Amino acid sequence: MTAMMTVAEITRYGDDAFEVRRVPRPVAAQGQLLIRNRAAGVNNVDLMVRRGELAQAAPLPFIPGVEGAGIVEEVGAGTCDFEAGQRVMWFGPFAAGGYGQFVCIDARYVAPIGEEIAFSAAAATPVAYVTAHHMLFDYGRLEAGSWVLVRSAAGGVGVAALQLARNAGFRAIALTDKAKHDFVMANGAFAAFDYKESSVFDRVMQLTGGRGVELSLNAVAGPTIAEDMMLLSPMGQVISFGHLAGPPTGSAADLLMTHFTKSVGIRVSDIYTYYAADPAGLSATLTKMATDLRVARIVPQVFDVQPLAAASKAHASLETGAVRGKVVISIN
Repeated sequence: MTAMMTVAEITRYGDDAFEVRRVPRPVAAQGQLLIRNRAAGVNNVDLMVRRGELAQAAPLPFIPGVEGAGIVEEVGAGTCDFEAGQRVMWFGPFAAGGYGQFVCIDARYVAPIGEEIAFSAAAATPVAYVTAHHMLFDYGRLEAGSWVLVRSAAGGVGVAALQLARNAGFRAIALTDKAKHDFVMANGAFAAFDYKESSVFDRVMQLTGGRGVELSLNAVAGPTIAEDMMLLSPMGQVISFGHLAGPPTGSAADLLMTHFTKSVGIRVSDIYTYYAADPAGLSATLTKMATDLRVARIVPQVFDVQPLAAASKAHASLETGAVRGKVVISIN
């Protein structure tokens, strides 16, 4: 008899997209772990799939979910670092199927967690903290005291960047709604400004003594890439890793030649490039984040938890713009 599991599956595009279904349970291949999922993080890529923005890459029906936490159920052949019954968090590929009771994940992208770590907190860790760590430490040329600008600072990656920057001795400037300033300051921001205010440029330049920031982490894009270029210090760079306000506006000439004498740069960053091109590097980063989670050097902020049957509510929660941290789906 085929083993079955419950999933929340996208069967059509739009707000009312999910159906809870019974489907065959996956089987661990060589090098994989079969994990009994207890929680899954909700990410913007999940929303994009549900809205039909990634229809070519995610034909329906589709089970979203690229990160989670749970218990190892079975260990595939060739895997010796894990054992059944072990508590873990995982970072999966685009089609990992995290909104389900079981997932099969390459053991390189799995890290152990302690008994004291809630599954919801662990599920909120992989994407946000690996992404933030990669941008801060693999791309940046930062040292203690460096200034880092973080847009959408109250979101999952934003909070991760603030905490990691604080831990490294960087000075993070958070741009977010004024109502979220206390939250971002409590999570590691050196200063917080309202991104809607016209005085942001003057305030950032005043705070940095006229030098500007060494690094901007920009999940917004649209016109903000050009704005952040104005705020860079000599040799600084903007990393664009999201498009909450649409694709960047302006030409390469507009964005770069205006600041030629500062030798600044723009980089795009898709975490799945790192995932595919440097599995050992991503694995090491994920393991480090698990260690930091265990000793509370990082503290994921879980804003909302919804059951698997309410996946639509989890998506709606993330889409409100009121989220501080991460939204998580709990799975029995």
